[in-house]
Amino acid sequence: MLGLRADRGWRRWLPWVAMVAWSCQLAGAAVTELKVMSFNIWGQGGQSLARCIEAIRESGADMVGLQECNAATAQTIATGLGWDHWGAAGPSIVSRYPIKATIPAGGSSGVAIELSPGQLVYLFNCHLPAYPYGPYSMREGRSQEFVLAEEEQTRMPPLNQVLSVMAPYLAGSVPCFLTGDFNAPSHLDYVDFPWPTSLAPYAAGLRDAYREAHPELRAYPPAFAFDDPGITWTPMVAEEPNDAFDRIDFVYYSANDGVTVLEAYELDGRNSANPWPSDHRAVLGAFRLTPPIPEAKATLPSPADGATNVTVNPTLTWLSGMEALSHELYFGTTPPGSFRTNLADAAFAPGPLDPGSTYYWRVDERTASEVIPGDVWSFVTRPVHEYEWRFVRGDLSPSVGQGLLAYADAATAGLTTFDVTDGQTVPLMNGRLAHYLRAPGFTATGNGYLASFTRTGPNGGGVYLNQFTLIWDLLIAAPLGWTPLFNTNPQNGNDADLYLDPTGRVGIGAIGHSPANVIRPDTWHRVAFVADLTSGTVRYHVDGQLVFTGSAALDGRHSLYSNVDPGPDLLLFNEGDTAGVYTHEVCLSSFFCVDRPLSVDELQILGGPVPEGVTIGLRPIQLAVQREGVELRLIWTGGGGYYQVQRSPQGPPWTWDDLGPPTTAMSATLEVNATAWFYRIVAR
Repeated sequence: MLGLRADRGWRRWLPWVAMVAWSCQLAGAAVTELKVMSFNIWGQGGQSLARCIEAIRESGADMVGLQECNAATAQTIATGLGWDHWGAAGPSIVSRYPIKATIPAGGSSGVAIELSPGQLVYLFNCHLPAYPYGPYSMREGRSQEFVLAEEEQTRMPPLNQVLSVMAPYLAGSVPCFLTGDFNAPSHLDYVDFPWPTSLAPYAAGLRDAYREAHPELRAYPPAFAFDDPGITWTPMVAEEPNDAFDRIDFVYYSANDGVTVLEAYELDGRNSANPWPSDHRAVLGAFRLTPPIPEAKATLPSPADGATNVTVNPTLTWLSGMEALSHELYFGTTPPGSFRTNLADAAFAPGPLDPGSTYYWRVDERTASEVIPGDVWSFVTRPVHEYEWRFVRGDLSPSVGQGLLAYADAATAGLTTFDVTDGQTVPLMNGRLAHYLRAPGFTATGNGYLASFTRTGPNGGGVYLNQFTLIWDLLIAAPLGWTPLFNTNPQNGNDADLYLDPTGRVGIGAIGHSPANVIRPDTWHRVAFVADLTSGTVRYHVDGQLVFTGSAALDGRHSLYSNVDPGPDLLLFNEGDTAGVYTHEVCLSSFFCVDRPLSVDELQILGGPVPEGVTIGLRPIQLAVQREGVELRLIWTGGGGYYQVQRSPQGPPWTWDDLGPPTTAMSATLEVNATAWFYRIVAR
């Protein structure tokens, strides 16, 4: 459980190494019994990595979710066992059976494991944050409400992330398992304490193997002893100064996929490697499986037919037809898909897919004598999330999406003003009026604006937000000066991560700079920062033009926090270096974020700033008009946020008048007469 506290006051630098040792497929009959272990090995092996390996081998486990185990350690364990493995920064997986596919799961891990030809199971593994620790807060006299709020803020975001990733797999009929050090007790072990970290897996359709096998266990209070049945934290009394012993390590399984618990038990020096090498007991669940019965055609698709929120890098699997020699796969955005390939194995990776899109696929089984057509299946990939602030209401409320923008401190609120360009004190934007926020050159490290992208979880294969685009429509008053655009440390504990400098460059030393004079004073510009840290690339664009390409690391300094991390995700317009003046007055007309890297072509089409902001350029408004008697029905698509219905009594030169207040609706019904009018919808 315990370890070094991850303090959000400083940017975390975590290595992310992903390694897979591929082994040959185990031939043979379907597997009907399976042992799954969860094991926190205590900082890459605790007191002895050799004894950790011994404990796994002697347990008879078939697959193990390992916590506090990086990729190199997982490889060492797998080599010692002669197994397959998937290595990550912390929660790794080793398996007696071959790993056929990996599943991006943010800070957790997920794999598809083939037990026998065509027989799959899914294993996910997590390690939730250790602090603040709920049982300690209870002993300090904190209320149940306080403790549950701590759980919701610290452990529930990453748990919700992995459960969201699991959802498409739980919707199917292939067995799923979730192991982990949850750093929180179970509601099943307490008389009246609804620990959300155990309620959430149950709500998702999972069951606690240990509790299913031991329904007779007593509940808290009174407090548990270190050697009570089921207790996993901790067998080492010296490691627990507060006498807070609990069951916090779990093996969960999907309840309706032909899986039955045979037994479950904890492991320590009493029944395994002695002396026991870790500050956690391991927990092992033994299960009976009901293998799927193949039909003549392909069945049991994964992702399940109709699944939603599927990763954009899925591996498609299915149960082969009983006499299939090969598989003809069709895939595409219209049913049944187009022919892609003929496969020997029942697995196919279609490559990166478009987010928020529906895909169709079919597998035709080729036997020695015929081709047996399969059913058409479909799934929907995870949507992208867009956020934009256009300040048309004179506050920090969002125009698009459900993001949050907040003042970092009370002083910032008093220093911020909202206005409309007048062509004198502030230039018009392309000859037009535009709303904007004015921020001064901040003088205190606590100043700035905190942005939270509330719908966006980790992406790009890391534990942070690694694929995203940030765009500012802004004006820097003359003379140019150092202007920090964003800081990935919301507490402003270090330097910012992108600047405009006095020579008109965009950049930072860690990545590189654009040429000088791409930014001009007293001029509206559109500046874009595009990160695809999965491929290690970063781009800067000004007014639609690519001005620099550089590199940055996955989960490194330029990745962003996401909704699995408590607190805001980044800071705008301030930085922590007080050795000089590195802030400057900014007029901001729009701030935009999307959790994908926009392409060079997309940004070129977006071009420079417009008063309607950024989203309108990605999704132009399309208006349809229907006349029904004395009513006119306006229906539109595109844009986002607030819309304004306007009409003009004449063609060019137009004299547009607002009809009613701005609205978030995408339709309007108007009464009309014999007078001719022109109508339009504009973004606000």
